Amino acid sequence: MTRCLLNIDLGELPGEDEQLYALAHLANIACGGHAGDADSMRRALELCERHGTLAGAHPSYADREGFGRKALDVSPEVLRAQVAEQCGRLVALARERGVPVRHAKPHGALYHAANASPALARAVVDGVVEALGTEVTLVGPGTGALREAAQASGLAYAREGFADRGTLPDGSLIPRGQPGAVLTDVAKARENTVRLATGGAVDTLCVHGDTPGAVALAREVRAMLDALERPPEPLGDSALRLTLPEGVDRRQAREALCSLPGVMDAVITEAHACVYFDPTTPPEDASLVLTRLRVTPTSVSERPLIRIRVRYDGEDLPKVAAHAGLSVEEVVRRHTAREYTVRCVGFLPGFAYLGDVDPSIACPRLATPRTKVPALAVGIAGERTGVYPFASPGGWNLVGTALDFTAFDPTRGAVMQLGDRVRFEREDG
Repeated sequence: MTRCLLNIDLGELPGEDEQLYALAHLANIACGGHAGDADSMRRALELCERHGTLAGAHPSYADREGFGRKALDVSPEVLRAQVAEQCGRLVALARERGVPVRHAKPHGALYHAANASPALARAVVDGVVEALGTEVTLVGPGTGALREAAQASGLAYAREGFADRGTLPDGSLIPRGQPGAVLTDVAKARENTVRLATGGAVDTLCVHGDTPGAVALAREVRAMLDALERPPEPLGDSALRLTLPEGVDRRQAREALCSLPGVMDAVITEAHACVYFDPTTPPEDASLVLTRLRVTPTSVSERPLIRIRVRYDGEDLPKVAAHAGLSVEEVVRRHTAREYTVRCVGFLPGFAYLGDVDPSIACPRLATPRTKVPALAVGIAGERTGVYPFASPGGWNLVGTALDFTAFDPTRGAVMQLGDRVRFEREDG
């Protein structure tokens, strides 16, 4: 675990929100001690598989009545057997689905009691190893008996902090039941996330699945962790370059960035966003704005479909066909068969980069660009296709000519905007 990951205690409550699995890097799955049964474990494993979340065991004292939050007088031998049994139940079900179980984290009172007692810590570690083997990571407090026992047994260890728990002046957690013990305010969880994730003392942050408002808290914590992982790059004193998170709607990204105080414009490219701002009021949360878009479910209204008629008469069409090992007719068929999306707009006003072309007809740019490409020429360059709005130099492979089409309007600007849908239609003659 080389970056700060979000772990969430899951499989504990009926009607658990699936979004929690999508937000978590690690799911700590209750395996029968304080909560959970075969059905809940199967569901949790299925959701981990669906969302690419790493599944782990979350053993506890055998205390379903008290939800595992009361320390019990259990001998180390009995505790080892209980932990092994609980982890074994989960791993048996996980094998049925082919889902690996690669970490374990004690729950509730056991977490704290074992960390204070070397004997109990060894019992927990021995039970985990008995059920899961030694190629697992134990998640626990930054210092104490659990870490020492894990290291003595050769287990990897992840130091944990809590985004949704308040702390005392000495850094320990405020006991549950006391004011400030459980944080439900998103702003406070965000402050905790920044403090803990940047302090160098934790490898993973926890949000409890049973905390009120857990989805909103987890969404903000995940967004902040992702934003901290991708800090903006200053471009002088009045611009920032940010990495676009995968899956973010590009038009929404630009609108969100432009809405920040002090931002004068935002330009979206293939992999980045460039934000231009008043140097006296630099935006504070530009990276966070983008990561919030990635982790927050949003409804994107379907863009209207732009149809462009094309006469396939480009001088590079035979070369593209030869590169693909296809006939010219087949290249045209595949070029017109796809619906494209505007990925970014540049390098000329109104030049929309459309993606993705069928991989079989993707063709590298020309080694030496032409000094002049005619207006409305349709080209292919790598995985992108597009229409030259004006006559200009260019290195795309020319496959046709757009008919009766205007890419740039002097009053409205670029006709094709981020996220617009585009199809090419063949026009003979």
